[in-house]
Amino acid sequence: MDATTQPVRSGAFLEAPPEACFTPEHLTSEDRQMGEATERFMREQVAPQVRLIEHNAPHAMRDLLGDSALLGLLGIDVPEEYGGLGLPKTTSALITEKTALEPSFAVSHAVHTSVGSLPILLFGTESQAQQYLPLLTRGELIGAYALTEPEAGSDALSARTRAERHDQHYLLNGNKIWITNAGFADLFIVFAKVDGERFTAFLVPRSAPGFIVEREEHKLGLHGSSTCRIVLEQVPVPVENRLGEEGQGAYVALYTLNIGRFKIGAAALGIAKEAWRIGSEYAQVRKQFGRPIVEFDLVWRKLARGQVMLFVVESALYRLAGDLERAFAQGYGLPYDARQGAWRAASALFAAECALIKVAATEMLHQIVDDALQIHGGYGFSEEYPIARLYRDTRVNRIYEGTNEINRLNLVERLLYMRRKGLWSPNSTEPQDAESVEGVLTTLRWLAGRAFQSLESFAEPPQVFVEPLADALIALYLLDSAHYRAQKTGQAPHQHAVQLFAEWVRRQLSGWWADLEPLVGAPRFIPTPKSIAPLYEAVWRG
Repeated sequence: MDATTQPVRSGAFLEAPPEACFTPEHLTSEDRQMGEATERFMREQVAPQVRLIEHNAPHAMRDLLGDSALLGLLGIDVPEEYGGLGLPKTTSALITEKTALEPSFAVSHAVHTSVGSLPILLFGTESQAQQYLPLLTRGELIGAYALTEPEAGSDALSARTRAERHDQHYLLNGNKIWITNAGFADLFIVFAKVDGERFTAFLVPRSAPGFIVEREEHKLGLHGSSTCRIVLEQVPVPVENRLGEEGQGAYVALYTLNIGRFKIGAAALGIAKEAWRIGSEYAQVRKQFGRPIVEFDLVWRKLARGQVMLFVVESALYRLAGDLERAFAQGYGLPYDARQGAWRAASALFAAECALIKVAATEMLHQIVDDALQIHGGYGFSEEYPIARLYRDTRVNRIYEGTNEINRLNLVERLLYMRRKGLWSPNSTEPQDAESVEGVLTTLRWLAGRAFQSLESFAEPPQVFVEPLADALIALYLLDSAHYRAQKTGQAPHQHAVQLFAEWVRRQLSGWWADLEPLVGAPRFIPTPKSIAPLYEAVWRG
């Protein structure tokens, strides 16, 4: 069984190590060439215009998105029949990594290509797909996604925007906030409650009467991306512009947000690699006390920590990308309706893992950017250095597409739902110790399995248990993925990274176990920490 034929099943990481999964080493030469072409576009065409887009120069971002369309970058997930590239999710993740080199562009691009286009692919009629997807792919239309409201953020289904049916059209009234691309988008996916009850999605053109885009928000970061409030005053929307059926809006929102969270994970990985590079290069040229600061333990250990986190998150991200691709592949070649049904199922299948990777990647990014700025010292606090902008631009990653708190809840609740349905079984192997990587993984699987068995008696998981359980699940998925990859590559740097990450996890195990003790019982043993200095040395030296 190879990485492309393994059965597709969410939650499998709780049961046993993977028999096979996708790793970055499976990317083809063609995949890598596409990644390199995207990186050249970002460094040669986007980066020189950062100041222009950050000062909201008219048409600057819109023009860059149009330029990216010439490379096919607006259609990476759209089938070829609609003018897209129809790329595997693995290649799509690589390209998303590369677009993240300039975060403001990355956000505008990601909204257009994921939540701004995928709802039409997953829920639109064939006529809607034929009408809109080619235009979105060519950049003739730019998409936006209008879900959030002043009183409906994490609780999106409490939206107050209303839609009233009048024969062959609806009238929409309400407000939306934090809408990316709103300043120049042409087509908005807007969510409203029909008669105040049935949450529904609509395709609304910017030109619709009563559709008002207000001023740009003054944000902490991402100054180059457009973010505006939208007001809808008796906006007429033809019935044929309804996206899916009445009352189906929650599925439209959540299924596409799952893929959006996966894409945020890929973008966070790309930005983190860039931040690590900037920090590493600065540490090599900056001298203090007569030598480069990279020679000081307290500096190079930050970089070593970043290397490890990049490796484990990259391993987990591409494992998920491979699983998503296998799920989506089940719809290839089917008639429109059957294919759309298969793709909806694929978008829902790995909701837990998409929430997990969003949290893991964005929190890894936060640490690496923070370390890179710290390495710069006072210069890092200056806007003259690129790390300052990255620091501002990346903070929002832990907020949008569901806050990390909501995604921890989603991770636990989704796996609990699947457990109740019998879709995965707890690993019953009793932990004996956590001295080896395999021992750490066995302990994590047992701990999580026992916790979920106890949680089955609750109507919903108490939040006091959600954070330690979610963090244990994240550690399990990352360590499991990285360990598999290191075994397959046999490369010493990979194995050193796994050993150091396993030690970090070992040191947290007793804390998670103590927090989950009401669910799992008293610890049978307390993991013994190892000396961490030699593990850092092994990662850094080689």
